[in-house]
Amino acid sequence: MNWEYKREDRGFEEIPEGTYRCRIESAEKAVSKANNDMLVLKLAINGQTAHLWHYIVFLPDHPEITNGKLTQVFDSFDIEEGNFNLASYVGKVGACVIKHDADGKAKVSYFLKKNKQDSLPAWKGSAPQDGFMPIPDVSTDLPF
Repeated sequence: MNWEYKREDRGFEEIPEGTYRCRIESAEKAVSKANNDMLVLKLAINGQTAHLWHYIVFLPDHPEITNGKLTQVFDSFDIEEGNFNLASYVGKVGACVIKHDADGKAKVSYFLKKNKQDSLPAWKGSAPQDGFMPIPDVSTDLPF
């Protein structure tokens, strides 16, 4: 192989602690290392170039913890309670508080209810409408 390797610094900056509007870029079902079902939300953070991934693990022995985390998501993003049609989450806009963990990594501490989001700055970039960012039309005539 003829390749000249050179380390590239992508310049990712950690998201500062604070309160932000956020948009769900993707929502997927996955399985945790402990073999529990979980939701994985990829979040765009208002005014930031980095994304955050938020994990909600379904804990059969502690349903109150799981239900509390789901309630935060439903309330913040204006998603109907009990809706697990993950495709309908994509593009929804809510708000979160970001804190840094012991390693200095940004994490979602919690999500804000809709009525606590009014004082936040407007979304920067492509403007969401009524809390929803339209998904681009994707052709079903794919080449594979």
